[in-house]
Amino acid sequence: MLMIKALTKMYEDLGEGVDDFYITYNVDIGPVEINGASDTFSFELVSPTRLDRMLGQDNIIIGRGHFIARDFNIKSLEATINRIIKKCEDDDIERAYENLSKYFRWEMDV
Repeated sequence: MLMIKALTKMYEDLGEGVDDFYITYNVDIGPVEINGASDTFSFELVSPTRLDRMLGQDNIIIGRGHFIARDFNIKSLEATINRIIKKCEDDDIERAYENLSKYFRWEMDV
């Protein structure tokens, strides 16, 4: 069984209104049974207002690693990540991490 080991805010850009934000996160996800063992994934939490500004003259933003939310709520964010983890679990941890990489960017050591 996998769990969030750490959720770390890496960068935060808050606009003038509560509906304008861009926040980058790293989330460490690993097996419940092994202390300290995890892999790191990254993503951005973006408001629709900021997303619209980010588009600018470009018409496309690739969706993997972008979570879109109308307001910033850490409890809702953690619940969403936990739902994704549950959906991606597999008996093979590498396959589970590959499943997670469909939603997050997997920060694999290269």
